[in-house]
Amino acid sequence: MDPLRIVVRVVFAFVLALVFTRIAGARTVKHNDVPSFVVALVIGDQFDDLFWGEVPASQFAVAAATLFLVHLGIGLQIYHSSHRRWHAAEKRRA
Repeated sequence: MDPLRIVVRVVFAFVLALVFTRIAGARTVKHNDVPSFVVALVIGDQFDDLFWGEVPASQFAVAAATLFLVHLGIGLQIYHSSHRRWHAAEKRRA
């Protein structure tokens, strides 16, 4: 594979990762928790597959977006379940 194609793939992966990071609201990796780190490792492992042309860019984008959305959905579910418990405890005290 010629170097120009590799550079284009690297730039595409960087932009996609930057967009997902900004959507998630995290500025750096140190602001994340353990599940976020695990998702970052899995997506990071997919990068080399994209760089060397083992998978098409569309397949990488769909895989990364799916992992991101599932992780975001689970995080929202955890937040809402703890929020509901807190409200239930407040109502019992009143």
